[in-house]
Amino acid sequence: MVGVIICTHGSSAPEILKSAEMICGKQENCLTVNFENGESLDQLKKELVQEINQLRGIIICLTDLKGGTPFNTLVGLLKKYPEIEIITGVNIPMLLELFINRDQLEKEQLLSAIIEAGKSGVYRYQRIKSSIQDDEF
Repeated sequence: MVGVIICTHGSSAPEILKSAEMICGKQENCLTVNFENGESLDQLKKELVQEINQLRGIIICLTDLKGGTPFNTLVGLLKKYPEIEIITGVNIPMLLELFINRDQLEKEQLLSAIIEAGKSGVYRYQRIKSSIQDDEF
């Protein structure tokens, strides 16, 4: 099973995981790492190495912000852990796509599907003006 690490600034990693699990159920082989205010880079690196070492095979790491500390730290770990894949901009549609298809698709197909789900999950709703008044519903 493809392993998953979600690493974000603050405590959003476990919260976004909880939200995704409300929709698709409890997930195995999925860990979260928080980068807390005031935490050192060495401490974050140590936590990420510990979590990476708990997982086997392909590991997909999702971060919140390209160029942010969680992202940069994972990029720095690629030399030691070439099996990890890093995708930034984590959102719930990405997680759902990953959880539903991580044992169904080949790695490259899965990575593409995750990115596409993340992009298509961003949507602006525009109310259509009609002759019916909103308060009639």
